Amino acid sequence: MYPTRHFTLPTLKQRTGRAVALAVLAAAALTGTGAADALALPATPPAATSTSTSTADSTATVTGGTTADADTLREGAAAPAAATLRDRIVAAARGQIGVTESNSACQKYLTGKGQTCRNTSWCAAFAEWTWRHAGVKSVPTTLLGRGVGKWGQEHHLFHTGSPKPGDLVVYGPPASERGGHVGVVVSVNRDGTLDTVEGNVSNKVTHRHIDPHTAKGGTKNWKISGYVTPPGA
Repeated sequence: MYPTRHFTLPTLKQRTGRAVALAVLAAAALTGTGAADALALPATPPAATSTSTSTADSTATVTGGTTADADTLREGAAAPAAATLRDRIVAAARGQIGVTESNSACQKYLTGKGQTCRNTSWCAAFAEWTWRHAGVKSVPTTLLGRGVGKWGQEHHLFHTGSPKPGDLVVYGPPASERGGHVGVVVSVNRDGTLDTVEGNVSNKVTHRHIDPHTAKGGTKNWKISGYVTPPGA
């Protein structure tokens, strides 16, 4: 029989119990391994380990600059493939923060509309671009902030409370009239406040932290009338 070094059956029983001790001694005899070595063998093979990598936060805020990284992010931050539609809207909106009229970077929001962002209000165009970039299939195409609210009513997507990230926030009663404003809800906070990203605020895409009961927007300082849910969300 193969040696078991200084371990005896009573010692093994004391350490491991009778059944385990006998199994260890049997294993040592069959494999030529001392009992001490057998006891050291793991009960199960070690679990495979894996490494993971992470990409930069897709909702990083860009506040200015002309570096290649900033320009890439401003094309619309890409949310992870598994992200929900609302996640993609938020990522796209946040990725545009800081885009201004000064270098006509805002012109992309008005592609195909025959307007420039220096001679027309473009908050609604920004909201449309954000939804479209995130993959929303049906989007409002009006250049009127209040018109977005009307579009929402016509599509049974307009509601006056309980906003969610990815909704469009409408300042002013829904109507095909000027003077209102629209932005994108990116966060609903526990204290009831909202974080929004809105185009054409001080001539740029701006992050705002607002109280939805008192916040105002547009040339007529309208209060918030409601929100528009993205189709498919």
